[in-house]
Amino acid sequence: MKLRWLVLLIFFALLTPAQAEVVSKIAAVVNNEIITTHQLDLKLAEALASRAQGQIIPQEQMAELRRQFLDQLIEEELVQQKIKALNLTASEDEIEAAINDIQRQNQLTREQLIDALKSQGLPFERYREKMREQILRFKLIGREVQSKVDVIDQDVRDYFNAHLDDYRQHPLIELDQLRIPLPDKASPSQIASARKEAEQALLKLRNGASLETVIAETKGATGGSPGSFKEQELSPQIRDALAGKQAGEFSEVVESPAGLMIFQIVRQVPGSLRNFDDVKLEIRQLLAEQDREERFKTWTRELRKEAYIDIRI
Repeated sequence: MKLRWLVLLIFFALLTPAQAEVVSKIAAVVNNEIITTHQLDLKLAEALASRAQGQIIPQEQMAELRRQFLDQLIEEELVQQKIKALNLTASEDEIEAAINDIQRQNQLTREQLIDALKSQGLPFERYREKMREQILRFKLIGREVQSKVDVIDQDVRDYFNAHLDDYRQHPLIELDQLRIPLPDKASPSQIASARKEAEQALLKLRNGASLETVIAETKGATGGSPGSFKEQELSPQIRDALAGKQAGEFSEVVESPAGLMIFQIVRQVPGSLRNFDDVKLEIRQLLAEQDREERFKTWTRELRKEAYIDIRI
């Protein structure tokens, strides 16, 4: 479970007595239970509060959304009925452990978590109920489909081979540089003069002169290799200046606190591939989760076929 819990849909505030007279009809009958149009409207409002963000939704699209969310409510009702039939429960200790786990993963105190939920319009007690529902769903999945989940070694190997780029280390860029220093509190004229020197040096480099030669010929210039870097370790200005450049090519002139810089890409080292033995458990868990979710969807479709469902809107 991840921070996605913190972005649960915004819920309606509790209705005041004056607002409580809601006209509610039966939207659907699911076995012996009903789903009301009021429940459907709440579900739709929650989603629109998160998705629409003030956009006007065409009437045809709104009708389709209502059908989709009614289907979701029917599925949720069937799942809840199955949970009750199996006498599955989620204890307060289990809920508290799950919330503590979320706090630990996201480095949040309880107060920070409550504030984050409040900013999303979600009371903490409602969040706890959502957590209870999720734990019960996990238990139901475990009982109904977990035993059927089967990930063989060949599946893991095939996934690794098909997604090699996902398991590479970050590539490295080895750089060389020419630097023209600027005095502290350089005046506009000093900066302009240094930039002219830098542009002339860049022209020589792009015409084939060696970096060492240009450094020697440029007044006050220094150079040398700053080393190899992952792309994200470079400043945005340097990343932009090197964008699209290949090994041997030079950047545009970059202005920095250290002076005016010209960078050359000496070589680009592709990220090394992580060892299969180091990632196979991670892949197995991923494939098991995908298999589990797909089997649960199939199980709920079968549950729906066996149920009495009467849609009345």
